[in-house]
Amino acid sequence: MIRGWLFSFSRKESTLPNWTNNILTVFGPEADVQAFRKQAVGHSPWFTAAELVSEQPNPLNLHCIVPVPKEVLEAGYDKAGYDWEKLNWGCKWGACNCQVVDEDAGRIVYNFDSAWCPPVEFIETAAKLWPTLTLLLEYEELGMAFKGIAKAQGEQLEDHCITL
Repeated sequence: MIRGWLFSFSRKESTLPNWTNNILTVFGPEADVQAFRKQAVGHSPWFTAAELVSEQPNPLNLHCIVPVPKEVLEAGYDKAGYDWEKLNWGCKWGACNCQVVDEDAGRIVYNFDSAWCPPVEFIETAAKLWPTLTLLLEYEELGMAFKGIAKAQGEQLEDHCITL
C-alpha cells in the first residue's frame, strides 16, 4: 500500500515531511458529536511546560481521542512515540494546523495537515471508541501523488486510495 511505503521512505530518507491535507467530517447523534468535539480539544502530549502555556489547544488533538499510553510517553518520542503514532494514528505528529471549518447539529468538519500520510488508523480506532459516529476522511498529498477517502463506523473501515 502507498501509505506504508511512505513511512519507510520518510524515516530513512528525510526529516522534513510532505504534508497530507485532510478533511475529516464527524457525524451522528448531535450529543455524541458535541461530546467528541469537546474531548478532541487539547495539546500534544510531547509539549514542554512552556509550550503548553504559549500554544493554543488543537481542536483535533488525536491524543485526546486515541491517547498515547503512559509507558510510551515515559520512553519518549524518539524511542517509542514515533512508532506508536505511526501504528495507532497512521501518521506522526497528529493533526497539524487544524481548524473547525463547518459544523451544525450532528456534524463537525475539521481541516488539517498530517505528516506524510493520512490518519486512517486514527479514524479506525476512534470509530470503535465512538460507535454511534461516522468518521469520513478525505485526503490528498500532491507531492507523492496520492489521494483518497476513508470511512469508519463502528468496526467497519473502508479506505480507497489512488495514485495520481
